[in-house]
Parts: sequence; C-alpha cells; structure tokens
Amino acid sequence: MAFPWGVGFAWIASMSEEQVDPVIHDAVENIANRFGTQGLCDLIALAREELARAEAALKELSDLPG
Repeated sequence: MAFPWGVGFAWIASMSEEQVDPVIHDAVENIANRFGTQGLCDLIALAREELARAEAALKELSDLPG
C-alpha cells in the first residue's frame, strides 16, 4: 500500500495484524489518510494524555488495600 506523504509512514502498512488489533490499525490509517502528518501528531498527543490518565488510574487501583 503506497501512501502519498512518503516513506515515513510505511510502518502503518508493514505492521502485521497479529501485532495490532485491526480496529486500532484502521483508526490510525484513517487519521493518516484524512489529516496527514498533523493528524497523526495530534493523535499521538491525545493518546499520550489518555495513556497517562489510564496509568494513573491503574496505579491508584494497585495502591488500594486488599
């Protein structure tokens, strides 16, 4: 699969479906196709924020007694 914005995004096509859930793969590919590099940067920034919230919640749960 060729992408119009260059080789830097070839990883999307090269990742096997065994490594990433197809829904996640499709979501990233859709963002890349619609919004290009800026959309992917925005997606990464939002994903990092969400990951931080999820990790904080997991830590909170693991700190509970019992």
